[in-house]
Amino acid sequence: MGEDTDLTPTLDDLVADSLELSPVWGAWCPDEESQVAQDLAAEVDGTTAAEEHNLATGHTAVGTLSLPNAVAVNTDIQLFPFPFCFRYNGRPWQSITLLAPGADEAAKTAGQLINLLNLVATGKGFPALFSATSGICSAF
Repeated sequence: MGEDTDLTPTLDDLVADSLELSPVWGAWCPDEESQVAQDLAAEVDGTTAAEEHNLATGHTAVGTLSLPNAVAVNTDIQLFPFPFCFRYNGRPWQSITLLAPGADEAAKTAGQLINLLNLVATGKGFPALFSATSGICSAF
């Protein structure tokens, strides 16, 4: 599996006092090709906004995560949701859907996020044991 440790940082552990990892949640609707909610403080808010949009419209919006200093997206580029299971020490940690124009770009973004998670984790006293697989986490 991974390193022998019982320490598992929560997302809250990592984002506390971290300018690099202060997430901003929202909701993306592929049917409308746009954000339908943004600047939300918690993951549950993004998920709820997506579910409410879906109930009202019959669409398939998903909760999304943005990070500070994220690069602005050219509105002429179509983005698609790519779910990833971020793992810590080989165990499921957090399902996150990344928006990208293709699978290669999504995988590259996931790799960059892994590097950032490991950097912040080590700065907070946790071992750098983050990884990711495509798809949602099956169980926590």
